[in-house]
Parts: sequence; C-alpha cells; structure tokens
Amino acid sequence: RGDLSFNDMAYMGGKRAERELGVKLVEMPSMTEADYVPNLRTAAQDPDVKLIVGVGYLLSDALAQVSGEFPDKNFVGIDTYASAISPRPNLLDVVFEEHKGSALVGVLGGLLAAYYDKPHIGAVLGIEIPVLWKFEIGYKWGCDWAMSWIENNKPEMEQGIYNTPRKERVLWTYTGTFTDISKGYEAAKPMYADGAVAVYNIAGPLGLGINQAVEEIAEAENLESGPPFWIGVDADQDWINPGFVIASMMKRVDYGVYYATKLVLGDKFRQAVTQYGGWLTLGIGTTVLGMPMEGISVSTLDDLDAFLWMGIEAGIIDPGNRDAIYAKVEAMREAQPSWIWDAVSELENKIRTGAVVVPLADTWEEVDYWRSILG
Repeated sequence: RGDLSFNDMAYMGGKRAERELGVKLVEMPSMTEADYVPNLRTAAQDPDVKLIVGVGYLLSDALAQVSGEFPDKNFVGIDTYASAISPRPNLLDVVFEEHKGSALVGVLGGLLAAYYDKPHIGAVLGIEIPVLWKFEIGYKWGCDWAMSWIENNKPEMEQGIYNTPRKERVLWTYTGTFTDISKGYEAAKPMYADGAVAVYNIAGPLGLGINQAVEEIAEAENLESGPPFWIGVDADQDWINPGFVIASMMKRVDYGVYYATKLVLGDKFRQAVTQYGGWLTLGIGTTVLGMPMEGISVSTLDDLDAFLWMGIEAGIIDPGNRDAIYAKVEAMREAQPSWIWDAVSELENKIRTGAVVVPLADTWEEVDYWRSILG
C-alpha cells in the first residue's frame, strides 16, 4: 500500500466491494517475494475466504502454485500470467487492453502537438517485451488517427506535427529498465529539446525522470503549466506535477478486483474461467458473460479526486495541498481547446461500438509491420 498505483487501486476496488457487495476486505502485504506463497496459503486456509487476489505480475508463479493446493478456493491475479503456467478451473488472470488506452492518449498528444505547433510527441518505454509493444503501437496509431481527424475536422490546424513525416512524429526509446529513474530523464530530455509537446511514460517509476526533465524546462522558462506535458500510465499520475501531467492512461485494477468479487458472489467465477480460458480481458467496450466490464480509461478529474484522497490517507499528499493540486489540474485541462477532449472521446466511443479497431501488436511480425508504417 501507499504506491498510489496497482496496490492502492486494488485496495480501492476491494473497499468498493465492501460497500456495495457486503464482503470484508483483508489486506496481506508482502514485504518480499518470499512472502507471496505463505500469504496466499494463509488466506486460502481461512474458511471464510472465498476469493484470494494477487496484485501484479510478480505473483504469477505463486498463484499458479497455491491455487493448485486449494482447489475449492477462487484465485485471481491482476496483470498476471498464472493461467499460462498452470491452467486451473479456480484460477483467473485479469489483463487489460493497453493498446486501446494508449491510442487514446496518442490522440491527445497528437492534437496537442498540432495545436501548439510542435513537431513531435514522445514515449519513454521500459524493457522491450510484448506487453509494451501494445503500448508503443497503440500510441503511434492514436497519433496517426489524430492527424486524420485534423484533416477532416480542423484543416486550419494542419501545422507542426501534421507536417512532420509520418514515421518521425513519435519519438520513442526503450530504456531497458523499469527501475533506473535517471534513464527516464536521459530519454525524455532530448525529446523535449527536439520539440515533443508531451512524453508518454510507459516505464512505471521512470515517469519521475520524465518529470525531472519537465521541471527543468518549467524552471528555466518560468512556466506555471505546460506545455511541455507528460502523460501518466497505469494509475492517475496527474497529481505528481499538477499543470504538467496532461492526463494518464489508467488500467482499472480497482475494477478488476470489484468485478472478480461480483463473479464469485454470483457463482459465475468458474464459468468465466472456463469460457475465457483463464484470462479476463478488461478494456473499452469489453463484456464478461454478457455483462459490461471495462477496465481502460483516460484519467478524469473524478479520478484525480479519488487519488488525492487516497494519497492523503497514505500520508503521501499533504491534506493542505489537496485543493491547490486539484485546482491546478482543472485549470490546465480547461486551458486546452474543448475539441481536443471531444476528439479523444470520439475515438473512445468508436472503439466501444466497434466502428474503429486499434491494432493489437504483440508479436515481432506485427510490431515490425506497424513500425514500417508509423516509425
């Protein structure tokens, strides 16, 4: 707890289940990876426990092991691959449509670049693995969609990134790490120097390095708000540097915990495991057993509000700063033309209805194909 990301979001989903579904949430923090199996076993041994949730891909092996030891209990992993290790009728992995959320913030970045007459947007990525390809190609595709939107809706905005060669619009770097914050700074700084209006954090903690690069520019130019901007990932990161984080691509871990609880209470958990092969994918326009269950969104002011209170509870955010942070983010968003936010919503609705399909690139062949088109 206290990360204002996956763990706190899982807690938020569990507390919602407490309020709305009448269950009790029991938290079991793991200080090291060695705690995973013992904690899962302890939870499963409690006769009153119906659902055990493991949060984060590092718990995949432990979930695969312990779910086999307790076949009468239900296990769910958030962003895990436990079912790929040991498929079981009581084990469900919850994963997300990151490519679709990345497309939405790619549109946001591309339209901001056109509006501010900037030639690029940027992306700082971690280790080159298939899940990050989904982010990369979705983001590039979203920027490309934004250029088509401009051509059809705002031809007077055909400037900046619109006139940049297609393969050069998105500046991107795989840093090879998810932990070295300095690599985020080193990757983002030249992107801003080359005219990126915003840089997308696709490397977790390296967002703090991206933020450092933005802070240097803001101090040098005496800026109170962006551009330059950066884009948060996974959770609502807008509070980190209010006025300079334009939005965040959120993977709704809280929804995953809440939906899994609903499935258990409705005696549909194992039906879902069987029907979906152990994988529950939450995204935009997704349904589970005929029920709408989405799990991807671009952050809103309501999300910011929830995270501010969660940060206050965790002792990370000073309660006295809450209103000032909220007001600064609100002012930053309102300072952008409404048509930019409307265009993002337009694409989201088209994805939801199936009118538009965002490419899912998770193999070398697909990635190479889209890089040949989009850079």
